[in-house]
Amino acid sequence: MKKYTTIASYIAMTFAVCACGNLQPDKQAGIIPEPVYLQQTDGLPFSMDEKTPLSYSDISLRELAQQLSGELKTQTGFSLPVDAAPSAFQTKSVYLELTGTAAIPVALPQTYGLSPKDANPADEQYALLISADTLRLTSASVEGLYRGTASLRQLIGARSLPLKLPALQIYDAPRFAWRGLSLDVSRMFFTVPEVKTVIDMLALYKMNVLHLHLSDNEGWRIQINACPQLTETGSEMPNKNRKGGFYTQADYQELVGYAAGRFVTIVPEIDLPGHTSAVFASYPELKNAVPVSNETNKAVISMVALDPDDDAAMLLVKNVLSELASLTPGSYIHIGGDETFGMPEEKYVQFIDKTRDIMRDIRKKTVGWQEISRAHIGAGDIIQHWIAPGMEQILSEDSAIASMIPPEMLKAMVDMFAKAPEDIERGIGKQAKIIVSPARFAYLDFPYKEPSHEPAQEADRLRLGLSFYPGATIEDSWKWNPATFNPLIKETHIAGVEAAIWCETIESLSDLQFLLLPRLSGMAEKGWSSQDTTQDTTGWETYKERLAAQSPIWEKAGWNYFKSSLVDWEK
Repeated sequence: MKKYTTIASYIAMTFAVCACGNLQPDKQAGIIPEPVYLQQTDGLPFSMDEKTPLSYSDISLRELAQQLSGELKTQTGFSLPVDAAPSAFQTKSVYLELTGTAAIPVALPQTYGLSPKDANPADEQYALLISADTLRLTSASVEGLYRGTASLRQLIGARSLPLKLPALQIYDAPRFAWRGLSLDVSRMFFTVPEVKTVIDMLALYKMNVLHLHLSDNEGWRIQINACPQLTETGSEMPNKNRKGGFYTQADYQELVGYAAGRFVTIVPEIDLPGHTSAVFASYPELKNAVPVSNETNKAVISMVALDPDDDAAMLLVKNVLSELASLTPGSYIHIGGDETFGMPEEKYVQFIDKTRDIMRDIRKKTVGWQEISRAHIGAGDIIQHWIAPGMEQILSEDSAIASMIPPEMLKAMVDMFAKAPEDIERGIGKQAKIIVSPARFAYLDFPYKEPSHEPAQEADRLRLGLSFYPGATIEDSWKWNPATFNPLIKETHIAGVEAAIWCETIESLSDLQFLLLPRLSGMAEKGWSSQDTTQDTTGWETYKERLAAQSPIWEKAGWNYFKSSLVDWEK
Protein backbone atom coordinates (compact mmCIF):
# COMPACT_ATOMS: atom_id res chain seq x y z
CA MET A 1 0.00 0.00 0.00
CA LYS A 2 1.11 3.50 -0.68
CA LYS A 3 2.13 5.92 2.02
CA TYR A 4 1.16 9.58 1.74
CA THR A 5 2.91 12.57 3.26
CA THR A 6 0.00 14.36 4.85
CA ILE A 7 -2.69 12.60 6.84
CA ALA A 8 -5.16 15.44 6.33
CA SER A 9 -4.94 15.43 2.54
CA TYR A 10 -5.07 11.64 2.51
CA ILE A 11 -8.33 11.58 4.51
CA ALA A 12 -9.88 14.38 2.46
CA MET A 13 -9.10 12.78 -0.89
CA THR A 14 -10.08 9.28 0.24
CA PHE A 15 -13.46 10.52 1.49
CA ALA A 16 -14.10 12.49 -1.68
CA VAL A 17 -13.40 9.60 -4.06
CA CYS A 18 -14.73 6.75 -1.94
CA ALA A 19 -18.03 8.54 -1.60
CA CYS A 20 -18.53 8.31 -5.35
CA GLY A 21 -16.70 4.99 -5.70
CA ASN A 22 -19.69 3.18 -4.22
CA LEU A 23 -21.79 4.26 -7.20
CA GLN A 24 -22.16 1.82 -10.06
CA PRO A 25 -20.32 3.02 -13.17
CA ASP A 26 -22.65 4.71 -15.62
CA LYS A 27 -23.50 2.47 -18.58
CA GLN A 28 -21.79 5.06 -20.79
CA ALA A 29 -18.49 3.94 -19.34
CA GLY A 30 -19.03 0.27 -20.23
CA ILE A 31 -15.73 -0.85 -18.70
CA ILE A 32 -14.92 -4.48 -17.83
CA PRO A 33 -13.43 -5.27 -15.35
CA GLU A 34 -15.27 -2.77 -13.18
CA PRO A 35 -12.79 -0.11 -11.95
CA VAL A 36 -12.20 0.34 -8.25
CA TYR A 37 -13.33 3.98 -8.38
CA LEU A 38 -15.20 5.64 -11.22
CA GLN A 39 -16.85 9.04 -10.97
CA GLN A 40 -18.56 10.73 -13.86
CA THR A 41 -18.62 14.50 -13.42
CA ASP A 42 -20.92 17.19 -14.71
CA GLY A 43 -18.28 18.73 -16.94
CA LEU A 44 -18.31 18.91 -20.71
CA PRO A 45 -17.02 15.86 -22.61
CA PHE A 46 -13.59 15.53 -24.18
CA SER A 47 -13.78 15.92 -27.95
CA MET A 48 -11.50 13.77 -30.07
CA ASP A 49 -10.85 14.02 -33.81
CA GLU A 50 -8.17 13.04 -36.32
CA LYS A 51 -5.95 15.92 -35.20
CA THR A 52 -5.96 15.05 -31.48
CA PRO A 53 -2.29 14.33 -30.64
CA LEU A 54 -1.15 11.33 -28.64
CA SER A 55 1.69 12.67 -26.51
CA TYR A 56 3.80 11.23 -23.71
CA SER A 57 6.06 12.30 -20.89
CA ASP A 58 9.02 9.95 -21.33
CA ILE A 59 10.86 8.38 -24.27
CA SER A 60 10.14 4.93 -22.82
CA LEU A 61 6.45 5.55 -23.61
CA ARG A 62 6.84 6.15 -27.33
CA GLU A 63 6.38 2.47 -28.20
CA LEU A 64 3.28 2.28 -25.99
CA ALA A 65 1.84 5.39 -27.66
CA GLN A 66 2.42 3.87 -31.10
CA GLN A 67 0.86 0.60 -29.96
CA LEU A 68 -2.24 2.38 -28.64
CA SER A 69 -2.59 4.30 -31.90
CA GLY A 70 -2.35 1.04 -33.85
CA GLU A 71 -4.90 -0.71 -31.62
CA LEU A 72 -7.34 2.15 -32.08
CA LYS A 73 -6.83 1.89 -35.85
CA THR A 74 -7.81 -1.80 -35.75
CA GLN A 75 -10.68 -1.19 -33.34
CA THR A 76 -12.23 1.94 -34.83
CA GLY A 77 -10.66 2.65 -38.19
CA PHE A 78 -8.82 5.76 -36.99
CA SER A 79 -5.44 6.32 -35.40
CA LEU A 80 -4.15 9.25 -33.41
CA PRO A 81 -1.01 11.11 -34.52
CA VAL A 82 1.84 10.22 -32.16
CA ASP A 83 4.22 12.99 -31.11
CA ALA A 84 7.79 12.54 -32.27
CA ALA A 85 9.34 13.18 -28.86
CA PRO A 86 8.38 13.45 -25.16
CA SER A 87 6.66 16.65 -24.14
CA ALA A 88 5.11 18.37 -21.18
CA PHE A 89 1.39 18.01 -20.72
CA GLN A 90 -0.69 19.97 -23.18
CA THR A 91 -4.44 20.42 -23.26
CA LYS A 92 -6.61 18.89 -25.98
CA SER A 93 -4.29 15.89 -26.21
CA VAL A 94 -4.33 12.25 -25.11
CA TYR A 95 -1.40 12.27 -22.68
CA LEU A 96 0.47 9.25 -21.28
CA GLU A 97 2.41 10.16 -18.16
CA LEU A 98 4.86 8.25 -16.00
CA THR A 99 4.67 9.76 -12.54
CA GLY A 100 5.25 9.04 -8.87
CA THR A 101 2.85 6.95 -6.83
CA ALA A 102 1.48 10.06 -5.13
CA ALA A 103 -0.28 10.91 -8.41
CA ILE A 104 -3.03 8.48 -7.36
CA PRO A 105 -4.55 10.39 -4.44
CA VAL A 106 -6.61 7.57 -2.95
CA ALA A 107 -6.00 4.48 -0.88
CA LEU A 108 -6.53 1.74 -3.44
CA PRO A 109 -7.39 -1.70 -2.06
CA GLN A 110 -4.62 -4.19 -1.46
CA THR A 111 -3.68 -6.43 -4.36
CA TYR A 112 -3.42 -10.04 -3.22
CA GLY A 113 -1.48 -12.88 -4.76
CA LEU A 114 1.63 -13.38 -6.83
CA SER A 115 2.77 -11.62 -9.97
CA PRO A 116 3.53 -14.16 -12.73
CA LYS A 117 6.81 -12.33 -13.38
CA ASP A 118 7.62 -11.60 -9.71
CA ALA A 119 6.89 -7.90 -10.20
CA ASN A 120 5.33 -5.49 -7.71
CA PRO A 121 1.51 -5.83 -8.08
CA ALA A 122 1.25 -2.07 -7.50
CA ASP A 123 2.80 -1.62 -10.96
CA GLU A 124 -0.65 -2.18 -12.47
CA GLN A 125 -2.30 0.81 -10.76
CA TYR A 126 -3.36 3.66 -13.00
CA ALA A 127 -5.49 6.80 -13.13
CA LEU A 128 -7.57 7.96 -16.10
CA LEU A 129 -8.74 11.58 -15.91
CA ILE A 130 -11.05 13.04 -18.55
CA SER A 131 -12.42 16.56 -18.73
CA ALA A 132 -13.27 18.97 -21.53
CA ASP A 133 -9.58 19.94 -21.87
CA THR A 134 -7.85 16.79 -20.66
CA LEU A 135 -7.49 13.10 -21.36
CA ARG A 136 -4.67 12.14 -19.07
CA LEU A 137 -3.54 8.61 -18.27
CA THR A 138 -1.00 8.30 -15.44
CA SER A 139 0.83 5.51 -13.66
CA ALA A 140 4.11 4.80 -11.92
CA SER A 141 4.90 2.12 -14.57
CA VAL A 142 4.49 1.41 -18.27
CA GLU A 143 2.48 -1.69 -17.32
CA GLY A 144 0.03 0.42 -15.34
CA LEU A 145 -0.36 2.77 -18.29
CA TYR A 146 -1.05 -0.21 -20.56
CA ARG A 147 -3.83 -1.38 -18.22
CA GLY A 148 -5.26 2.12 -18.43
CA THR A 149 -5.22 2.03 -22.23
CA ALA A 150 -7.51 -1.03 -22.04
CA SER A 151 -10.07 1.07 -20.16
CA LEU A 152 -9.65 3.89 -22.66
CA ARG A 153 -10.18 1.53 -25.60
CA GLN A 154 -13.41 0.27 -24.05
CA LEU A 155 -14.60 3.84 -23.47
CA ILE A 156 -14.00 4.57 -27.14
CA GLY A 157 -15.57 1.29 -28.24
CA ALA A 158 -15.88 0.87 -32.00
CA ARG A 159 -17.02 4.43 -32.68
CA SER A 160 -15.51 6.57 -35.39
CA LEU A 161 -14.28 10.14 -35.23
CA PRO A 162 -15.25 12.71 -34.20
CA LEU A 163 -16.33 11.45 -30.80
CA LYS A 164 -16.95 12.76 -27.32
CA LEU A 165 -15.84 10.93 -24.17
CA PRO A 166 -17.64 11.63 -20.89
CA ALA A 167 -15.89 13.62 -18.19
CA LEU A 168 -14.81 11.18 -15.48
CA GLN A 169 -12.14 10.12 -13.04
CA ILE A 170 -10.94 6.52 -12.70
CA TYR A 171 -8.52 5.24 -10.07
CA ASP A 172 -7.90 1.55 -10.48
CA ALA A 173 -5.86 -1.46 -9.35
CA PRO A 174 -6.30 -5.25 -9.51
CA ARG A 175 -7.72 -7.39 -6.74
CA PHE A 176 -5.40 -10.31 -7.58
CA ALA A 177 -1.94 -10.17 -9.13
CA TRP A 178 -2.38 -13.32 -11.30
CA ARG A 179 -5.30 -13.26 -13.77
CA GLY A 180 -5.13 -15.81 -16.52
CA LEU A 181 -6.52 -18.23 -19.05
CA SER A 182 -5.38 -21.82 -19.52
CA LEU A 183 -5.55 -22.62 -23.24
CA ASP A 184 -5.61 -26.27 -24.33
CA VAL A 185 -3.48 -26.39 -27.49
CA SER A 186 -2.97 -30.14 -27.13
CA ARG A 187 -6.48 -31.30 -28.04
CA MET A 188 -6.82 -28.55 -30.65
CA PHE A 189 -3.65 -27.08 -32.09
CA PHE A 190 -3.86 -23.34 -32.72
CA THR A 191 -1.42 -21.53 -34.97
CA VAL A 192 0.80 -18.68 -33.81
CA PRO A 193 -1.53 -16.00 -35.29
CA GLU A 194 -4.53 -17.68 -33.65
CA VAL A 195 -2.84 -17.69 -30.24
CA LYS A 196 -1.97 -14.03 -30.74
CA THR A 197 -5.68 -13.34 -31.15
CA VAL A 198 -6.31 -14.94 -27.75
CA ILE A 199 -3.53 -12.79 -26.24
CA ASP A 200 -5.28 -9.70 -27.66
CA MET A 201 -8.49 -10.76 -25.90
CA LEU A 202 -6.68 -11.20 -22.60
CA ALA A 203 -4.99 -7.82 -22.88
CA LEU A 204 -8.25 -5.99 -23.59
CA TYR A 205 -9.62 -7.26 -20.25
CA LYS A 206 -6.45 -6.68 -18.19
CA MET A 207 -5.61 -10.39 -17.88
CA ASN A 208 -1.89 -11.03 -17.53
CA VAL A 209 -1.28 -14.79 -17.87
CA LEU A 210 -1.61 -17.17 -20.80
CA HIS A 211 -1.17 -20.67 -19.42
CA LEU A 212 -0.37 -22.84 -22.46
CA HIS A 213 -1.35 -26.49 -21.99
CA LEU A 214 1.37 -27.81 -24.31
CA SER A 215 1.05 -31.56 -23.79
CA ASP A 216 -1.62 -34.15 -23.16
CA ASN A 217 -2.73 -37.55 -24.42
CA GLU A 218 -3.91 -35.99 -27.68
CA GLY A 219 -0.69 -34.31 -28.70
CA TRP A 220 2.73 -32.84 -27.85
CA ARG A 221 3.05 -29.22 -28.99
CA ILE A 222 6.55 -27.87 -28.27
CA GLN A 223 9.86 -28.64 -29.99
CA ILE A 224 12.42 -30.21 -27.64
CA ASN A 225 15.75 -30.73 -29.36
CA ALA A 226 16.93 -33.38 -26.92
CA CYS A 227 13.77 -35.47 -27.49
CA PRO A 228 12.92 -35.19 -31.21
CA GLN A 229 10.35 -38.00 -31.24
CA LEU A 230 8.04 -35.91 -29.06
CA THR A 231 7.27 -33.80 -32.12
CA GLU A 232 7.98 -36.40 -34.82
CA THR A 233 5.41 -38.76 -33.32
CA GLY A 234 3.74 -37.11 -30.36
CA SER A 235 2.49 -34.07 -32.28
CA GLU A 236 0.63 -36.26 -34.78
CA MET A 237 -1.46 -38.42 -32.44
CA PRO A 238 -4.82 -39.67 -33.77
CA ASN A 239 -7.22 -36.96 -32.60
CA LYS A 240 -10.70 -37.04 -34.14
CA ASN A 241 -9.25 -36.31 -37.59
CA ARG A 242 -7.89 -32.95 -36.42
CA LYS A 243 -4.64 -31.60 -37.73
CA GLY A 244 -1.55 -32.13 -35.65
CA GLY A 245 1.24 -29.66 -35.22
CA PHE A 246 3.67 -28.12 -32.79
CA TYR A 247 5.41 -24.86 -32.01
CA THR A 248 9.03 -24.63 -33.01
CA GLN A 249 11.22 -22.97 -30.43
CA ALA A 250 11.21 -19.86 -32.62
CA ASP A 251 7.38 -19.95 -32.71
CA TYR A 252 7.24 -20.21 -28.95
CA GLN A 253 9.65 -17.31 -28.48
CA GLU A 254 7.58 -15.25 -30.92
CA LEU A 255 4.50 -15.87 -28.77
CA VAL A 256 6.41 -15.04 -25.59
CA GLY A 257 7.55 -11.74 -27.11
CA TYR A 258 4.12 -10.83 -28.47
CA ALA A 259 2.53 -11.53 -25.09
CA ALA A 260 5.19 -9.55 -23.22
CA GLY A 261 4.44 -6.56 -25.44
CA ARG A 262 0.91 -6.68 -24.03
CA PHE A 263 2.06 -7.38 -20.44
CA VAL A 264 0.88 -10.97 -20.61
CA THR A 265 3.20 -13.65 -19.22
CA ILE A 266 3.20 -17.08 -20.84
CA VAL A 267 3.25 -19.91 -18.29
CA PRO A 268 3.91 -23.18 -20.16
CA GLU A 269 2.51 -26.48 -18.93
CA ILE A 270 3.97 -29.91 -19.54
CA ASP A 271 1.41 -32.28 -18.02
CA LEU A 272 3.24 -34.89 -15.94
CA PRO A 273 3.34 -37.74 -14.96
CA GLY A 274 -0.14 -38.60 -16.33
CA HIS A 275 -1.85 -37.38 -19.50
CA THR A 276 1.28 -38.65 -21.27
CA SER A 277 -0.01 -40.94 -24.04
CA ALA A 278 1.81 -38.76 -26.60
CA VAL A 279 5.05 -39.27 -24.64
CA PHE A 280 4.60 -43.05 -24.52
CA ALA A 281 3.77 -43.12 -28.23
CA SER A 282 6.99 -41.22 -28.91
CA TYR A 283 9.14 -43.34 -26.59
CA PRO A 284 7.35 -46.70 -26.10
CA GLU A 285 10.26 -48.13 -24.13
CA LEU A 286 9.33 -45.95 -21.12
CA LYS A 287 7.75 -47.71 -18.16
CA ASN A 288 4.12 -47.14 -17.22
CA ALA A 289 3.68 -46.60 -13.47
CA VAL A 290 -0.01 -47.59 -13.63
CA PRO A 291 -0.61 -51.33 -13.34
CA VAL A 292 -3.62 -51.83 -15.65
CA SER A 293 -4.62 -54.16 -18.45
CA ASN A 294 -4.13 -53.23 -22.10
CA GLU A 295 -7.90 -53.35 -22.61
CA THR A 296 -8.43 -50.69 -19.98
CA ASN A 297 -5.95 -48.43 -21.76
CA LYS A 298 -7.98 -48.58 -24.95
CA ALA A 299 -10.69 -46.63 -23.18
CA VAL A 300 -11.69 -42.99 -23.53
CA ILE A 301 -9.12 -41.81 -20.94
CA SER A 302 -5.71 -43.52 -20.92
CA MET A 303 -4.32 -44.76 -17.63
CA VAL A 304 -0.65 -44.00 -18.14
CA ALA A 305 1.93 -42.24 -15.99
CA LEU A 306 5.69 -41.89 -16.14
CA ASP A 307 7.49 -44.00 -13.56
CA PRO A 308 9.83 -42.10 -11.21
CA ASP A 309 11.98 -45.24 -10.93
CA ASP A 310 12.57 -45.23 -14.69
CA ASP A 311 15.84 -43.35 -15.26
CA ALA A 312 15.00 -42.80 -18.95
CA ALA A 313 11.68 -41.18 -18.04
CA MET A 314 13.23 -38.82 -15.51
CA LEU A 315 16.00 -37.88 -17.97
CA LEU A 316 13.30 -36.99 -20.51
CA VAL A 317 11.55 -34.84 -17.89
CA LYS A 318 14.81 -33.08 -17.07
CA ASN A 319 15.61 -32.43 -20.74
CA VAL A 320 12.11 -31.15 -21.51
CA LEU A 321 11.89 -28.80 -18.54
CA SER A 322 15.46 -27.53 -18.99
CA GLU A 323 14.91 -26.57 -22.63
CA LEU A 324 11.53 -25.03 -21.85
CA ALA A 325 13.06 -23.00 -19.02
CA SER A 326 15.69 -21.59 -21.38
CA LEU A 327 12.89 -20.34 -23.68
CA THR A 328 10.65 -18.96 -20.91
CA PRO A 329 11.62 -15.67 -19.24
CA GLY A 330 8.75 -15.90 -16.75
CA SER A 331 9.31 -17.28 -13.27
CA TYR A 332 6.90 -20.22 -13.44
CA ILE A 333 6.46 -23.52 -15.26
CA HIS A 334 3.34 -25.65 -14.76
CA ILE A 335 4.12 -29.36 -14.28
CA GLY A 336 0.54 -30.68 -14.45
CA GLY A 337 0.20 -33.40 -11.83
CA ASP A 338 -3.53 -34.05 -12.33
CA GLU A 339 -5.60 -37.16 -12.85
CA THR A 340 -2.95 -39.85 -12.46
CA PHE A 341 -5.70 -42.45 -12.27
CA GLY A 342 -4.44 -45.77 -10.88
CA MET A 343 -0.88 -44.60 -10.14
CA PRO A 344 0.21 -45.77 -6.68
CA GLU A 345 0.31 -42.78 -4.39
CA GLU A 346 3.85 -43.42 -3.22
CA LYS A 347 5.06 -43.35 -6.83
CA TYR A 348 3.08 -40.18 -7.52
CA VAL A 349 4.63 -38.39 -4.53
CA GLN A 350 8.07 -39.62 -5.57
CA PHE A 351 7.59 -38.32 -9.11
CA ILE A 352 6.41 -34.84 -8.05
CA ASP A 353 9.24 -34.56 -5.54
CA LYS A 354 11.84 -35.47 -8.18
CA THR A 355 10.30 -33.03 -10.66
CA ARG A 356 10.39 -30.22 -8.08
CA ASP A 357 14.10 -30.95 -7.61
CA ILE A 358 14.57 -30.48 -11.36
CA MET A 359 12.61 -27.24 -11.22
CA ARG A 360 14.87 -25.90 -8.49
CA ASP A 361 17.94 -26.83 -10.52
CA ILE A 362 16.66 -24.90 -13.56
CA ARG A 363 15.67 -21.94 -11.36
CA LYS A 364 11.95 -22.01 -12.07
CA LYS A 365 9.04 -21.99 -9.65
CA THR A 366 6.50 -24.81 -9.63
CA VAL A 367 2.82 -24.59 -10.48
CA GLY A 368 0.69 -27.74 -10.56
CA TRP A 369 -2.88 -28.85 -10.38
CA GLN A 370 -4.21 -29.27 -6.86
CA GLU A 371 -3.23 -32.93 -6.56
CA ILE A 372 0.45 -31.97 -6.16
CA SER A 373 -0.39 -30.91 -2.61
CA ARG A 374 -0.15 -34.65 -1.83
CA ALA A 375 3.62 -34.44 -2.41
CA HIS A 376 6.23 -32.49 -0.44
CA ILE A 377 5.48 -29.04 -1.79
CA GLY A 378 6.03 -25.88 0.21
CA ALA A 379 6.26 -22.10 0.30
CA GLY A 380 6.91 -20.71 -3.16
CA ASP A 381 4.87 -23.40 -4.91
CA ILE A 382 1.42 -22.81 -6.41
CA ILE A 383 -1.44 -25.28 -6.61
CA GLN A 384 -4.30 -24.79 -9.05
CA HIS A 385 -7.68 -25.52 -7.45
CA TRP A 386 -10.02 -27.06 -10.04
CA ILE A 387 -12.01 -29.79 -8.28
CA ALA A 388 -14.76 -27.76 -6.66
CA PRO A 389 -17.30 -29.46 -4.36
CA GLY A 390 -19.85 -31.34 -6.46
CA MET A 391 -17.47 -32.39 -9.26
CA GLU A 392 -17.64 -36.00 -8.07
CA GLN A 393 -21.25 -36.13 -9.29
CA ILE A 394 -19.92 -36.27 -12.85
CA LEU A 395 -18.71 -39.80 -12.03
CA SER A 396 -21.91 -41.06 -10.39
CA GLU A 397 -23.02 -44.48 -11.60
CA ASP A 398 -25.83 -43.09 -13.76
CA SER A 399 -23.77 -40.27 -15.33
CA ALA A 400 -23.01 -40.11 -19.05
CA ILE A 401 -19.25 -40.38 -18.62
CA ALA A 402 -19.42 -43.32 -16.20
CA SER A 403 -21.11 -45.46 -18.86
CA MET A 404 -18.13 -44.87 -21.19
CA ILE A 405 -15.42 -46.00 -18.77
CA PRO A 406 -14.27 -49.54 -17.87
CA PRO A 407 -14.91 -50.44 -14.21
CA GLU A 408 -11.19 -50.57 -13.34
CA MET A 409 -10.67 -47.03 -14.62
CA LEU A 410 -13.89 -45.71 -13.07
CA LYS A 411 -12.84 -46.96 -9.64
CA ALA A 412 -9.44 -45.25 -9.98
CA MET A 413 -11.14 -42.01 -10.97
CA VAL A 414 -13.61 -42.15 -8.10
CA ASP A 415 -10.75 -42.82 -5.67
CA MET A 416 -8.84 -39.78 -6.97
CA PHE A 417 -11.83 -37.45 -6.64
CA ALA A 418 -12.51 -38.77 -3.12
CA LYS A 419 -9.12 -37.40 -2.00
CA ALA A 420 -9.69 -34.00 -3.60
CA PRO A 421 -11.46 -32.24 -0.69
CA GLU A 422 -8.27 -32.53 1.37
CA ASP A 423 -5.98 -31.06 -1.30
CA ILE A 424 -6.67 -27.41 -0.56
CA GLU A 425 -6.34 -27.59 3.22
CA ARG A 426 -3.17 -29.66 2.77
CA GLY A 427 -1.71 -27.14 0.31
CA ILE A 428 -2.51 -24.21 2.58
CA GLY A 429 -0.91 -26.08 5.47
CA LYS A 430 2.26 -26.42 3.42
CA GLN A 431 2.23 -22.66 2.72
CA ALA A 432 1.58 -23.02 -1.00
CA LYS A 433 -0.48 -20.35 -2.75
CA ILE A 434 -3.63 -21.16 -4.73
CA ILE A 435 -4.74 -20.31 -8.24
CA VAL A 436 -8.52 -20.37 -8.11
CA SER A 437 -9.99 -22.24 -11.11
CA PRO A 438 -13.09 -24.10 -9.84
CA ALA A 439 -14.43 -26.09 -12.78
CA ARG A 440 -18.07 -25.17 -12.36
CA PHE A 441 -17.29 -21.46 -12.60
CA ALA A 442 -13.92 -21.14 -14.36
CA TYR A 443 -14.10 -23.87 -17.01
CA LEU A 444 -15.33 -22.17 -20.15
CA ASP A 445 -16.12 -25.44 -21.94
CA PHE A 446 -19.32 -25.88 -19.94
CA PRO A 447 -22.18 -25.78 -22.46
CA TYR A 448 -24.24 -22.59 -22.53
CA LYS A 449 -27.54 -23.25 -20.80
CA GLU A 450 -29.60 -20.33 -22.10
CA PRO A 451 -30.45 -19.96 -25.81
CA SER A 452 -28.92 -17.39 -28.12
CA HIS A 453 -30.67 -14.28 -29.39
CA GLU A 454 -29.78 -15.56 -32.84
CA PRO A 455 -31.41 -18.88 -33.87
CA ALA A 456 -28.51 -19.49 -36.25
CA GLN A 457 -26.21 -19.94 -33.22
CA GLU A 458 -28.26 -22.71 -31.64
CA ALA A 459 -26.51 -25.52 -33.50
CA ASP A 460 -23.14 -24.32 -32.23
CA ARG A 461 -24.50 -23.83 -28.72
CA LEU A 462 -25.65 -27.45 -28.63
CA ARG A 463 -22.46 -28.77 -30.26
CA LEU A 464 -19.82 -26.95 -28.21
CA GLY A 465 -18.91 -27.76 -24.62
CA LEU A 466 -18.54 -31.12 -22.91
CA SER A 467 -21.91 -32.84 -22.89
CA PHE A 468 -21.40 -34.50 -19.49
CA TYR A 469 -21.04 -31.09 -17.83
CA PRO A 470 -24.30 -29.47 -16.75
CA GLY A 471 -25.21 -26.36 -18.71
CA ALA A 472 -24.28 -23.00 -17.19
CA THR A 473 -25.67 -19.58 -18.00
CA ILE A 474 -23.34 -16.63 -18.39
CA GLU A 475 -24.89 -15.30 -15.16
CA ASP A 476 -23.90 -18.55 -13.39
CA SER A 477 -20.34 -18.09 -14.65
CA TRP A 478 -20.18 -14.48 -13.43
CA LYS A 479 -22.01 -14.77 -10.12
CA TRP A 480 -19.34 -16.14 -7.77
CA ASN A 481 -16.58 -14.80 -5.56
CA PRO A 482 -13.07 -16.32 -5.66
CA ALA A 483 -12.58 -15.63 -1.95
CA THR A 484 -15.85 -17.15 -0.70
CA PHE A 485 -16.84 -20.09 -2.94
CA ASN A 486 -14.67 -22.42 -0.83
CA PRO A 487 -14.78 -21.66 2.92
CA LEU A 488 -11.21 -22.96 3.34
CA ILE A 489 -9.77 -20.22 1.13
CA LYS A 490 -9.10 -16.64 2.22
CA GLU A 491 -7.84 -13.83 0.02
CA THR A 492 -4.40 -14.14 1.61
CA HIS A 493 -4.16 -17.74 0.34
CA ILE A 494 -4.86 -16.82 -3.27
CA ALA A 495 -2.14 -16.40 -5.91
CA GLY A 496 -4.73 -15.44 -8.50
CA VAL A 497 -7.69 -16.43 -10.64
CA GLU A 498 -7.57 -18.39 -13.87
CA ALA A 499 -10.14 -19.54 -16.40
CA ALA A 500 -9.58 -22.71 -18.43
CA ILE A 501 -10.79 -23.72 -21.86
CA TRP A 502 -10.51 -27.41 -22.79
CA CYS A 503 -10.84 -28.20 -26.47
CA GLU A 504 -12.40 -31.66 -26.82
CA THR A 505 -15.33 -30.19 -28.78
CA ILE A 506 -13.53 -27.25 -30.43
CA GLU A 507 -12.53 -27.52 -34.10
CA SER A 508 -11.59 -23.95 -35.07
CA LEU A 509 -10.65 -20.51 -33.79
CA SER A 510 -14.28 -19.48 -34.32
CA ASP A 511 -15.42 -22.30 -32.00
CA LEU A 512 -12.85 -21.22 -29.42
CA GLN A 513 -14.02 -17.61 -29.52
CA PHE A 514 -17.64 -18.73 -29.19
CA LEU A 515 -16.89 -20.47 -25.89
CA LEU A 516 -14.55 -17.73 -24.64
CA LEU A 517 -16.86 -14.79 -25.29
CA PRO A 518 -18.65 -13.44 -23.37
CA ARG A 519 -17.55 -15.50 -20.35
CA LEU A 520 -13.87 -14.53 -20.54
CA SER A 521 -14.68 -10.92 -19.68
CA GLY A 522 -16.64 -12.11 -16.65
CA MET A 523 -13.64 -14.13 -15.45
CA ALA A 524 -11.46 -11.06 -15.93
CA GLU A 525 -13.80 -9.18 -13.61
CA LYS A 526 -13.41 -11.90 -10.96
CA GLY A 527 -9.65 -11.40 -10.99
CA TRP A 528 -9.49 -7.62 -11.15
CA SER A 529 -12.49 -5.99 -9.50
CA SER A 530 -12.52 -5.53 -5.76
CA GLN A 531 -16.24 -4.96 -5.36
CA ASP A 532 -18.35 -8.07 -4.79
CA THR A 533 -21.76 -7.36 -6.30
CA THR A 534 -22.66 -10.99 -6.96
CA GLN A 535 -25.24 -11.07 -4.17
CA ASP A 536 -26.80 -7.83 -5.35
CA THR A 537 -29.26 -8.07 -8.23
CA THR A 538 -28.31 -4.60 -9.39
CA GLY A 539 -24.73 -5.87 -9.81
CA TRP A 540 -25.76 -8.37 -12.48
CA GLU A 541 -28.04 -5.85 -14.16
CA THR A 542 -25.25 -3.30 -14.37
CA TYR A 543 -22.75 -5.92 -15.55
CA LYS A 544 -25.11 -6.89 -18.40
CA GLU A 545 -25.10 -3.29 -19.62
CA ARG A 546 -21.32 -3.14 -19.50
CA LEU A 547 -21.14 -6.49 -21.28
CA ALA A 548 -23.44 -5.36 -24.08
CA ALA A 549 -21.14 -2.39 -24.64
CA GLN A 550 -18.31 -4.80 -25.55
CA SER A 551 -20.00 -6.35 -28.56
CA PRO A 552 -19.16 -3.58 -31.07
CA ILE A 553 -15.46 -4.06 -30.25
CA TRP A 554 -15.73 -7.83 -30.76
CA GLU A 555 -17.58 -7.42 -34.02
CA LYS A 556 -15.06 -4.90 -35.34
CA ALA A 557 -12.26 -7.34 -34.47
CA GLY A 558 -14.08 -10.19 -36.19
CA TRP A 559 -14.34 -12.21 -32.97
CA ASN A 560 -17.18 -14.73 -32.82
CA TYR A 561 -19.24 -14.57 -29.61
CA PHE A 562 -22.29 -16.20 -28.08
CA LYS A 563 -25.21 -13.77 -28.14
CA SER A 564 -26.76 -14.89 -24.87
CA SER A 565 -30.49 -14.25 -24.55
CA LEU A 566 -29.78 -12.85 -21.06
CA VAL A 567 -28.18 -9.70 -22.54
CA ASP A 568 -29.69 -6.95 -24.67
CA TRP A 569 -26.86 -6.71 -27.18
CA GLU A 570 -28.51 -3.85 -29.05
CA LYS A 571 -28.69 -1.61 -25.97
